[in-house]
Amino acid sequence: MAELALIDNFLLALALGALIGLEREYARYRKHAHDYAGIRTFPLIALFGALSAFFGETLNPWILVVSILLMGMLILLSYFVLSSGNKKFHGATSEVAGFLTFFLGILAYFGEIQLSVLLTVIITIILYSRSMLHQFAQHLKKEEMKSALIFAVIAFVILPFLPNKGYGPYELFNPFLTWLMVVLISGISFVGYILMKWFGEKGIEFTGILGGLASSTAVTLSFAARSKQHEHLYKALALGVILANGVMFGRVLLEVSLVNQKLFVQLLLPMLTLASATGLFSYYVWKRAKHITEKIELKSPFALKPALKFAGIFALVLAFLKLANVYLPSKGVYLVSFLSGLADADAIALSLSQLAGKSLSFEVARESIILGVLANIITKGGIAYFFGEKRFRRLIVGFFALLIALGGALIFVL
Repeated sequence: MAELALIDNFLLALALGALIGLEREYARYRKHAHDYAGIRTFPLIALFGALSAFFGETLNPWILVVSILLMGMLILLSYFVLSSGNKKFHGATSEVAGFLTFFLGILAYFGEIQLSVLLTVIITIILYSRSMLHQFAQHLKKEEMKSALIFAVIAFVILPFLPNKGYGPYELFNPFLTWLMVVLISGISFVGYILMKWFGEKGIEFTGILGGLASSTAVTLSFAARSKQHEHLYKALALGVILANGVMFGRVLLEVSLVNQKLFVQLLLPMLTLASATGLFSYYVWKRAKHITEKIELKSPFALKPALKFAGIFALVLAFLKLANVYLPSKGVYLVSFLSGLADADAIALSLSQLAGKSLSFEVARESIILGVLANIITKGGIAYFFGEKRFRRLIVGFFALLIALGGALIFVL
């Protein structure tokens, strides 16, 4: 059995190397890579890594060390030879991929199957996405680059140094937890912005979905104002708002799943029910809307001021929830959830996810999150009513009223 497992590990190393080699061979065929290595060489590099690990474990650890140095020297030698003989030679992507493939072979030998496969897929995707990544970088604006750096500082520099413990009466304030929520929300918004940069703004409906990843409220406000400027597009604009609001249900589920898996399971049915109702109505409107191409102007993907504002909101919501749980039992939590949801559904979902199963029952947390989501729908309905064109607001407010009624029924039924 041990020998069979060993053979499987060597075969895995060959397969992982072959996948990367296949991509490099394809890139060379498409003139996107130089003649460094391809479909044959990369599997051999991975096999070399696995054999080095095998002999290093069974004979002498220095064999693995020498093999790593030898592999590095061979790659450097290849790089200098190719670069000196080719004036158009640029970069060392294939060489770095070859060095990484060597270590993937080592991981495969030691039975780290999931990690080695995951890294191989990521490496292959990065290699294959050459044109897309270069195009993305070329069209990157100064403000976007600045925002990316700010997000990196907030996520990877500030967060690790914050204390993960409660301060004050009832431990109302937790610096690490508060900032972690900022990172989660900002990260989701950042992903939505990147998707829009990659795939473009192909129609109002697609823009509504992608914009909903960042802020469904922002989409509602933007489309409501536009509905007065382009009255004939009211159906398409209303559809964009409805889709953006539907994305909110998935966003809430994602946030809860990252913090509390048990609460996520209990929220799955009501959120999917609301999302399904949104999908059906969206299809109904889509069949009657003109298909045109419109754009929504989104601001920078990340800014420090909105992040700090959200941190304050989240800290206050969490503090209010803890105090309400102490002095007002479950009814106080419902009230705070509704009032908080009017401003932001994400903050209340993340706050309750932290308390569910600890100082708060899963049932109360689930019902409170639904209540917060419905309150947020009320806010967007109000925006559509006060800022939108007559037919636009009638369509939005009418559907949102049905959605709120359905959500209210789910609270009592479940």
